[in-house]
Amino acid sequence: MDSRLSKQIQCSVCVGDFTDPVSLLCDHTFCRQCISNHSQSCRLKLCPECRRPYTMWDLRSNRVLRNMVHAVREHLSEQQALRDGNVAACGAGARVFEEPEKLVCSDHQERLKLFCETDQKLVCLICRDGERHQGHTFKPVEQAAEPRKNLLLEPLSFLSKENEELQALIKKQTNEISKTEERSRQLSAQISAQFEEIHQFLRKKEEEVKKMLAKEEKDMIEKMKRNRAEIEEKLNDGREQEGILRSVLETDQPDGFLQWWSEKGLDFVEEMKEKESSVKSVNLTPNSLFLGLHETHLQFLVWKEMLSFIKPVPDRNVIHDCHDPYLRVSSDGRSIIRTSKKGIFLHHKDYRPLARTHKTFQSGQFLFITHFYFLFICLSIFLKSKYIFMIYTVSNISQIIFQTSQTRQRGSEIN
Repeated sequence: MDSRLSKQIQCSVCVGDFTDPVSLLCDHTFCRQCISNHSQSCRLKLCPECRRPYTMWDLRSNRVLRNMVHAVREHLSEQQALRDGNVAACGAGARVFEEPEKLVCSDHQERLKLFCETDQKLVCLICRDGERHQGHTFKPVEQAAEPRKNLLLEPLSFLSKENEELQALIKKQTNEISKTEERSRQLSAQISAQFEEIHQFLRKKEEEVKKMLAKEEKDMIEKMKRNRAEIEEKLNDGREQEGILRSVLETDQPDGFLQWWSEKGLDFVEEMKEKESSVKSVNLTPNSLFLGLHETHLQFLVWKEMLSFIKPVPDRNVIHDCHDPYLRVSSDGRSIIRTSKKGIFLHHKDYRPLARTHKTFQSGQFLFITHFYFLFICLSIFLKSKYIFMIYTVSNISQIIFQTSQTRQRGSEIN
């Protein structure tokens, strides 16, 4: 796979990676220096691939291929580093297990050929016969090292899987950041288009809204980047530990391994048994950039500032007469009044009067204004997909209700 990929960035003249690639009119690409040398060495300027004539004026810089060559080189380097167990690819600061020289006993200057199972330490033959290790169990270093290496396989598998999941989370978080930036650009364009209609009057307001958007974008992206940094930190820690375990398992010196085991390995395995997954403690920060009415009804937000030259005319829906004995609908269908102060409430305590109107639309934004004097109003909204439902007071544009849902019907009661 890597071999096939590397061939795609090779110049057919020098058989090396493209350097400052240029394309001919026939769409064949070569290094700029290669095609220049070819032109000077040949009497006729013919494409080395298809033999089609060309001139030096036909050379066009291939910027896309140049960037692709750089990206492919990085990818191939990363893959090679992973195959070679390159510590740099496992994260900055990772330390490889360093195999020591031939270990000797500090007390007797003898080779440490035995491992004390009781004390979990390397010992020499003289130490074995001393009082300090009397009654202890010993094994040759070759026999003692192998089962302890096997104990490292489970934490290694745990770390490898966890690091893969952390890497996937980083990729998703980066994607969410890109979505937020793209969403911010879309909103910025939308805001500019809306303000263009009344640009002279609303120039100041437009700048205020854009600053608010920039702040929301900055806050959102900073939050996402902080979260990504935390994930990267966990990944680096995991890769460091993974790199250490891999280098330990690859050593062919059992005494050196057991020395490491005595000092760090045993404690490490015990800690890994109690370690919980870092992935479970990581939450992805999703793209949730939203400006409320500044996004959906920008012109309505500044309606009161525009009264001097613009009159808002929201849709007025006709109220249907439901033949409620307590309510009477006006002849124009624009208002309702109650028929009496007592009405039917004396007989039915749980009765609620009903008036109904409806507005149907397939997509987009919908604005309605209602004036009410009842203690309670119940609104029922039927939608086929995800929606954002908001209710604001007209007098001061204060938000009463804000809801999002996948539900097909939504009813809201306002006090």
